[in-house]
Amino acid sequence: MKYKKEILLIIYGVLNSYSQVFFARNKAFAIFLLIVTFFDPVMGLCGLFSVLISNLFAWSLGFSKEAIESGDYGFNSLLVGLGLGFYYAPNYELFILLFVGALISFLFTVLISGVLYKYNLPFLSIPFLLALWALMLSSRNFTNLKINEIGVYTLNELYATGSGFLVLIYQRLNQHFFPEMIRIYFNSLGAILFQFNILSGIVVAVGLLIYSRIAFLFSFISFASAYYFYQVLGADITTLSYNYIGFNFILSGIALGGYFLIPSRTSIFWTILLVPMLMILTSSFGSLFANMQLNIYSLPFNIVVITFLYVLKLRQKPFGPKEVLIQHHSPEDNLYHSLSGQGRFKNFRAIAISPPVFGNWFINQAHDGEHTHRGEWKEAWDFVLVDENENQFKSEGNIPEDYYCFGKPIIAPADGEVEAIVNDVEDNLIGDFDLIQNWGNSIVIKHGYQLYSQISHLKTGSIKVSVGNKVKKGDVLATCGNSGRSPFPHVHFQIQSTPFIGSKTLHYPLSHYVTSKNGSMKYAFFDYPKKGDHIRKIDPSLFLHRAFYFLPGQVLNFNASENNKTWQESWEVKTDYYNNTYLECLTTHSKAYFNNDGTLFYFTQFKGRKKALLYSFYLAAYRVLLSVETGLTINDEIPLHLYTSSMFRLVHDIVAPVVTFMNARYTLTYGEKSNSIGEETVLLHSNTRLEGSPGNRKNHEFVLTIQNYCIERMDISLNNAAQKVTCTKL
Repeated sequence: MKYKKEILLIIYGVLNSYSQVFFARNKAFAIFLLIVTFFDPVMGLCGLFSVLISNLFAWSLGFSKEAIESGDYGFNSLLVGLGLGFYYAPNYELFILLFVGALISFLFTVLISGVLYKYNLPFLSIPFLLALWALMLSSRNFTNLKINEIGVYTLNELYATGSGFLVLIYQRLNQHFFPEMIRIYFNSLGAILFQFNILSGIVVAVGLLIYSRIAFLFSFISFASAYYFYQVLGADITTLSYNYIGFNFILSGIALGGYFLIPSRTSIFWTILLVPMLMILTSSFGSLFANMQLNIYSLPFNIVVITFLYVLKLRQKPFGPKEVLIQHHSPEDNLYHSLSGQGRFKNFRAIAISPPVFGNWFINQAHDGEHTHRGEWKEAWDFVLVDENENQFKSEGNIPEDYYCFGKPIIAPADGEVEAIVNDVEDNLIGDFDLIQNWGNSIVIKHGYQLYSQISHLKTGSIKVSVGNKVKKGDVLATCGNSGRSPFPHVHFQIQSTPFIGSKTLHYPLSHYVTSKNGSMKYAFFDYPKKGDHIRKIDPSLFLHRAFYFLPGQVLNFNASENNKTWQESWEVKTDYYNNTYLECLTTHSKAYFNNDGTLFYFTQFKGRKKALLYSFYLAAYRVLLSVETGLTINDEIPLHLYTSSMFRLVHDIVAPVVTFMNARYTLTYGEKSNSIGEETVLLHSNTRLEGSPGNRKNHEFVLTIQNYCIERMDISLNNAAQKVTCTKL
């Protein structure tokens, strides 16, 4: 089909426009909502027509395909269409108004999003409010429009739509089948889509619960808080039902509880704390707009959410609720990515700075040191070399040459440019200090904006670079000495924000190193070495680096077998609009996003089918240090939603903002490296497992065979099932 891609783009854009009303991008949930809007066929048709026209406007004007598909340009038009379909009876003039309303809504969406995105704020349903208010005020002069009597004869409409069965359900649900608060909650849920009946609200609630347990939880917490606040203040609780303003509390709860903020105890607290503000705005604006015979709709929700998010962006310190930095369009996804990221990327920085030494060194003074490293200079490390008995010197240790580290090469910790050098300070005798030239021979290197490293106490005349020289990570700069305030040979290393020797230190982690203490080895990824640690810079293996070096446009082909079943799967390396690199399965279109910084390969996200081979590879190579480190174990945590089904997590999702009891763990160990004539092989053993759930011991075992600089084979074991996957050469 000639326009297949364009047609699919519009279809996905229309569907996501429905789910975007609840901050979702979920096609199954969208179908739920689409069906609800057609409980009244005319209203459903008006909404569908409006959102379709709006997306066609966006497509015809050449707007971003990603934004069209996400539903950004459609959900406000959908609400406008539903509103017009609710107020006016169907005729030719109504569809003209719908067309104009879709255009106005689209233009307002582009305008308001352009303004608010500069402040990294959402536009929410402001375009819907402005468009519908304008249409309602102007339509009073359009005599050919007929007022719709929907809601006046609800039972007759239900009978016409679904025979007596829907009438029976409707009557029973309204005959005190639910407590008052629950009944008003369901009515308010349905009112979000202009469906003012309890049956619609129940269907929306079921869809919301299937889509996100956390979103459902926060919608109810916020609404229930409002219900009881109304009672405490003596306000007329029936206004929540008769005016259907309760959806402001529902939408605010979902938005602040789990979409724009990471679901947590803190987000629960603020969701409840902002309810009185919503109540005041709802009451005050309701009285004001009543004079113009207009409904306030979602105005209080928009004001409170945008105001609170703007306030959070002005904080000097990130105390309190945590904002979602990378939006995954699901409260569960936002929460579980945040939880796993707290361990994976807790101290992550864009520029990786490694230890400035070769080999295995000992940290004999770290941050907040015993002798120096105090006050403004507290965040620094001192490196020395020791023997198996942790002695720093041989013989008597009376001269600098007796110290193992004296004269050893010092290297650039990261790429940069040399900013400052001192190279003529004499080395001290053992036990002496030079308090006049405190830092001794030193080098300062600029690595980025307000990011510098300083290496001090170097050997006299040993510096091999000059100011202005460009250096690459690992380049030899000088040798270890004993100059400055240094009673014995060692290397002082600090990170700072200014280019001067002796600048105050900056709290900045070291990346990619191995620590060993009491016989155990541990890989550190952006962490802070402690006193007593033996640390060693990672030296990447060219063999593993090339095996996991995936270039955009590259295609990997695999043959797989399980019992007597065989199949093939191909992956292509691609980059998205934001320059994120990912592997895409050409059969299922599943995507596995990854990073490779030359030392570490790791996956950051998976989207798609979990039955694809790509998902198995995502688990098998979730985190791979590109260095053959026999005896080293790599541990990590997989986002829980990417390892278990939503139904299995039903209870866990509901309590997860307060407490978590399940985790998905990953472990990688390195097998012995073998060499034969013309062939080199490394086996990577990894496993993933679910912890904290007595009813499910889901356990994957993987063996990756790396041979001839590529991934030759993957053996997969899940419980009693086994798969063998081999790479097919092009």
